[in-house]
Amino acid sequence: MTGPRQNNNPWILRSDIRLAVVTGLGAGFGLLNSIPFGYYVPLCTAAVLSGSYGNSMKLSIQRILGSVMGVLIVLLFSRGLQLPLPLGLGLALASVRLFGGALGLQVGYKVAGNIVIMGWLVHSAEESIWGMSRLFWTAFGIALSLWATRYVWPSGTIPSLHRRFASFIDELINDFRLESIQLEAEAPTRMSTTQRRVRRTEILQQINALRQQRDVAQLELGLNPENHPLHQLWTELDLLISQLLSVLDGLRGLPSPVQSPPLIKELHLQEANVLKHHIKLLAGLASDLRKPDLVEKQCLDLESLSELSRDLQTAAQQLTATLEEHADRAGHDADISPERMRQIVLRTSLIEHGASVLHDCFPGVARSKPVTAIR
Repeated sequence: MTGPRQNNNPWILRSDIRLAVVTGLGAGFGLLNSIPFGYYVPLCTAAVLSGSYGNSMKLSIQRILGSVMGVLIVLLFSRGLQLPLPLGLGLALASVRLFGGALGLQVGYKVAGNIVIMGWLVHSAEESIWGMSRLFWTAFGIALSLWATRYVWPSGTIPSLHRRFASFIDELINDFRLESIQLEAEAPTRMSTTQRRVRRTEILQQINALRQQRDVAQLELGLNPENHPLHQLWTELDLLISQLLSVLDGLRGLPSPVQSPPLIKELHLQEANVLKHHIKLLAGLASDLRKPDLVEKQCLDLESLSELSRDLQTAAQQLTATLEEHADRAGHDADISPERMRQIVLRTSLIEHGASVLHDCFPGVARSKPVTAIR
């Protein structure tokens, strides 16, 4: 017999409790306030308060546009044109649909239609006061809803994405560490072709899951998420890990390093040293991504990461100088075949490319800055 199945769809979510609490508080404030028609506050929060900030923002814009359009249309047709009720109401509702389509409203025109009917048939004696009051309470309900999505049990999607990025970088660190150990070992062993394929499949599955979670997290960035600093940060991180995966694939496909002659052994030790600098920089990035305040700062700790990047570049330059210094002598050594020499140069080139990737991508990551900063 199998154990009890875990309930992946709980009956009550924190977002549902937040909706109930915020709607109740808004209703109490609206009804106890001296401004009339305060009951539109809970109607607004119930309509726009969703599980994510981005969805709430989209619904809020739809609702405020529909409300303004509905108030203007009902005032125009009921008082301005003086048409018979059946004709005027029909034209007003047709105008709602026409202007709603022109503005690209998907749900806001329904609010406008409701305002036209209510304002004309129920509040015809106080259309102006009722319309302005409804707009005021609608704006108040929208502000309350957007505040609640940020500060009352906010969604953990973005922090979870950052932790997932950090966990994936930890996977890269482990793979680079294995390559470094291979370069320092006297008798290294390589992964078999089957093991390499399995490992690559695992990595690709992880990166696909990471990208799917990134698409979900973009809903938290509001309108135009492509211009948000966190979106730029995630794009640079995706580019960084994709290029580092290519470097690791290339390193895994090379034969095991041979620690002879001594010149080549010295070169392999320097390659291992550069990989250790890779690891330090990636570990600093993973640590920074796990900090809770990254969501608010929307930028990384540039000072410490830049210092680690400079150390990596220095080690990579020393490796290049060593390769150039010993390449001719090692190439003419009878114990080194041209094929092995090409593999040595290829391994060094891949490691240097990894250093270049980290150097080139980190300025792009560091370029992200808070949305409140002047651009």
